[in-house]
Amino acid sequence: MIYGHGDDTYRYGEKIKINFSSNIYIGADLSGLKAHLASRLDVIGHYPEPEPQRLEELIAERLGIPANMVMVTNGANEAIYLIAQLYSGWTSIIPQPTYNEYADACRACHHTISYENTQELDSLPDDRIYWLCNPNNPTGNVLVKGFMSHLVRTHPRFLYVIDQSYADYTKMALLNPRELTDCYNVMILGSLSKTYCVPGLRLGYLTASPIIISRLREIRQPWSVNALAIEAGRYLLENNCRMLPPLDEYLDDAVRLRRALGEIEGVTVLHSDTTFMLLNIEWATSQEVKQWLIDHYGILVRDASNFYGLDNHYIRIATQRPEQNALFVEAIRACKGEL
Repeated sequence: MIYGHGDDTYRYGEKIKINFSSNIYIGADLSGLKAHLASRLDVIGHYPEPEPQRLEELIAERLGIPANMVMVTNGANEAIYLIAQLYSGWTSIIPQPTYNEYADACRACHHTISYENTQELDSLPDDRIYWLCNPNNPTGNVLVKGFMSHLVRTHPRFLYVIDQSYADYTKMALLNPRELTDCYNVMILGSLSKTYCVPGLRLGYLTASPIIISRLREIRQPWSVNALAIEAGRYLLENNCRMLPPLDEYLDDAVRLRRALGEIEGVTVLHSDTTFMLLNIEWATSQEVKQWLIDHYGILVRDASNFYGLDNHYIRIATQRPEQNALFVEAIRACKGEL
């Protein structure tokens, strides 16, 4: 499903002026990081560390957990596929709609997949994994922390993969790996790519019990995280960089954007606890809206019709700077007038 994701700017080249299709904030000031990487380009002449231990230690220090509970990966996606591979043949429960790669990875590794049909759950084997995206992509909904902790602790027989890649895009309380060091059935995914707005560098990580981490290391390819990505991760953490706007302001901008879009006839904006959101467009298909916005405004949105459970009237967008948000509202109004 790799070609069904958002941020497909590579398809359109210079046509795209504003990218609303990725959940990641596009206005980050990356000048300091770029200058640092420019000064460290000599690293590309050598192999990177087979395992980026210093970067893992920095993440562990920040989380307050032992370093042997952390594994840095080539984006959160590598972690997803490694987990699916480690538990090949298990049953995976994947509530929908959610990130497509969970199901894709599980299919590739011969899992039995359930989309959480209640009657079906009663007949599934105990060797099962629950894949929970929290905050959820594409909806932006967040499951309550207390519920998540209760779920993990009261069902030790099951495994839980909890993807918190968008943790920095919500004020809702999420699970803290430090509070779960006594739980051996939970894996939490994180994303430096999303925290620091550098998706092109592919920097993810997962936290889990040392036993699970050790087993995952045994099946991963060496050098999966490249030298420049390791350099970037160390720089960002050691300098405590901040790439996102102040979260209160950013979420306020998201509320204003949702309210303005909701005032347009035939546009329904679904609830979100984050800065990204789903829109249902009654008067055109998602493909028609996407192409019209590209052609007339140079705006890119995420066609969400390939998420399981969504039809071809859904698009996903992420809040950007106020002036860009205002232009997007104007563009949707104009689009409605023509389609």
